[in-house]
Amino acid sequence: MTSPKPSRGRYFRFARLHLGPRFSDTVLHRNMSISLIGAGALTFAAFRLGFFPALEKIAVKDFVAGLLAYSALGFGASTAAAALALSIPKTTYYYTMIVNGPGSPVVTIDAEGKPNARNPEEQHLLVPKHYGSGFRSLYGDLVFTFLWTMVAQLSLGVGAMAYFAIAGDVNLVDHSHCLRSRAGFFLVVAIIIYALLQMLALLRAMADYALLQEAFDRRKLGL
Repeated sequence: MTSPKPSRGRYFRFARLHLGPRFSDTVLHRNMSISLIGAGALTFAAFRLGFFPALEKIAVKDFVAGLLAYSALGFGASTAAAALALSIPKTTYYYTMIVNGPGSPVVTIDAEGKPNARNPEEQHLLVPKHYGSGFRSLYGDLVFTFLWTMVAQLSLGVGAMAYFAIAGDVNLVDHSHCLRSRAGFFLVVAIIIYALLQMLALLRAMADYALLQEAFDRRKLGL
């Protein structure tokens, strides 16, 4: 007896449910443009202008080892952040985060735990249909930021291995193998910049969450 074949949708579940609604905020985000432009500028400066002569003496295999170590550290940090986000206590602040999101009415949770629109004229918008699969909550965006940072760090590790496969036997800047060396250099620098920017986004998300939690608790205490 053969086991049923897994649905194709399972392989793309993350992209369909989480990445799709946030496509413009991730793939089309300015961090992507900054990464590509920065990688192009550094590649031009290294290969055409010779601004980094020290890179001509560093082997790709040695550089890749450092990238893999950083990728592992970044993945561990983002995993820890995601675990903390998923373990947030189910308090009033948590419920406030899951009912508020971009393009939706501002909702507060009363003393009885019921959601109410801050603007009474928008109370009629608080219907189950509004909070379907297309709704993006603040809590969902927070968790996605951590998960996407994990993806960025994994991509850095994969990119480092691809760099090793493309130009593992040459130096970072090798004019005798210019095309291979340049392609690998551009690829890995773009991913490095994006991974760093995504780590900064993770830190900013954690700082914003802590700031909002503090302000929420002060209001709860009447301060």
